[in-house]
Amino acid sequence: MSGIIGWIAGKVKWLLLIAAVGGPFMAYMSWQDGERVKKVVAEGVETRASVEGATRTKRRRGGTSYTVDLAWKDASGQDRTAEKVSISHQFASHIISNDRLTVDALPIKYLPGEQGKDSVIIRDDADKQADLDHEMIYVGAGAGVVGILGSGLWFLLGRRRSAAQTEAEQPAA
Repeated sequence: MSGIIGWIAGKVKWLLLIAAVGGPFMAYMSWQDGERVKKVVAEGVETRASVEGATRTKRRRGGTSYTVDLAWKDASGQDRTAEKVSISHQFASHIISNDRLTVDALPIKYLPGEQGKDSVIIRDDADKQADLDHEMIYVGAGAGVVGILGSGLWFLLGRRRSAAQTEAEQPAA
């Protein structure tokens, strides 16, 4: 193949390979995050945290993500913080209006023995986060299946084509 068809075929081949590797990786990471959310919901201590700030991050190729910075006192009275805790788009639209926070504090759950953003969830957003993780497991698994099957077919057809070309090029005896 040459020209534009060859260029497109090369890009499709690489996309299939990326999907074959990236899909299962994305599914695993989403599953792991879903398990983290379940653990914090089940074992976490509930309290109210003050919202110290919020960040909206726009990526070059589209897509926006939202995070909040939280501070609270734990059961023993020590100050705790968690920076860049992810929130869903739906929850962000609920607490941010005209680029300003509309809330001062949020109900959270946290794991007392752990530090950082992975040990905290916002109680009102936990279900939406879990649903998103659940959906991304299916998306990642689907991409992986398409990538693996597509790559297998692509390379199998390529081998057959090159074997047929080799036979055609050999002189008849």
